Amino acid sequence: MENLLATYLEPEDGDTERFLDQLAVNEKMSELGRLTAGIVHELNTPLSVIVSAAQLILRERDVPEYVAELVERIGVEAQRLAQLTRGILSFAGNGGGSCEADINDVLREVMTFLKYEAQKRSITVTESLDYSLPAITTDSNRLKQIFINLIMNALQAMEGGGNLKLQTTWGNGRAEIVVADSGPGIPVEHLHLIFDPFFTTKAPEKGTGLGLYITKRLTESLGGDIRVNSTPGRGATFVISFPLSST
Repeated sequence: MENLLATYLEPEDGDTERFLDQLAVNEKMSELGRLTAGIVHELNTPLSVIVSAAQLILRERDVPEYVAELVERIGVEAQRLAQLTRGILSFAGNGGGSCEADINDVLREVMTFLKYEAQKRSITVTESLDYSLPAITTDSNRLKQIFINLIMNALQAMEGGGNLKLQTTWGNGRAEIVVADSGPGIPVEHLHLIFDPFFTTKAPEKGTGLGLYITKRLTESLGGDIRVNSTPGRGATFVISFPLSST
């Protein structure tokens, strides 16, 4: 009887290994959260100084046009980093509250931030937005962060140029957003791992493996879902859907 009970209670080797792996990930995520809060706090002050300094320079007279363009870019990128830090804090905390949001407006605002990132990679951006799309009740800061993460992920997959497609549609009580790139695609054996924390195929200096994990968590926190389709050599398509606001 004792032997039978011991056999029943003893986990399989595979189960034990998976449990230990998950425990290690949980501990790592907990430590990362503590570190992130401190880092984000330290980033906010210099980012505010950079934005303010850029605005002051642009107010000066007789600033050469090429200098003004560079300073304006510095200001825009600093503001984008500030948005990213707010997104991280939103993910770690309770968010900024829900309100009515136009998905198309949020998507266009994000693309304004990321326009330079596409241009410097020679990427053509195609928008197919359904302007009859109803508003949704959501946290717009988290929604922005979701779009930033997904679009940056797509742009980074096309360092040598390519095409980025952004599409919005709606039906059956849900809004749908499509972000599709023409990059190398995702290997079949990696598809089921793509949203796992710390999973990345990028070099350590180019990615932490947290971007898509955070994107999935943020999407789910807003009542949405996310899926990915990819054919190696033919790009990747991420599809997000959210419930429409009750009317």
